[in-house]
Amino acid sequence: MPVLNKKKKTSSAKKVNAIIDQQVGNYEKHPFFVKKANEAKAILKTAGLPKKLAKSK
Repeated sequence: MPVLNKKKKTSSAKKVNAIIDQQVGNYEKHPFFVKKANEAKAILKTAGLPKKLAKSK
């Protein structure tokens, strides 16, 4: 007897592209994002990127 996947997606809803509003400000220099970017840069500097991709399990 075959096993059926109950969590299978049945609806085919089309994805909508993001709407960009010109009135929204640029948050690139916001302290939160600057802090997170600096933390990410520090991690990459110490650990570096992997030389080879890991095999999926």
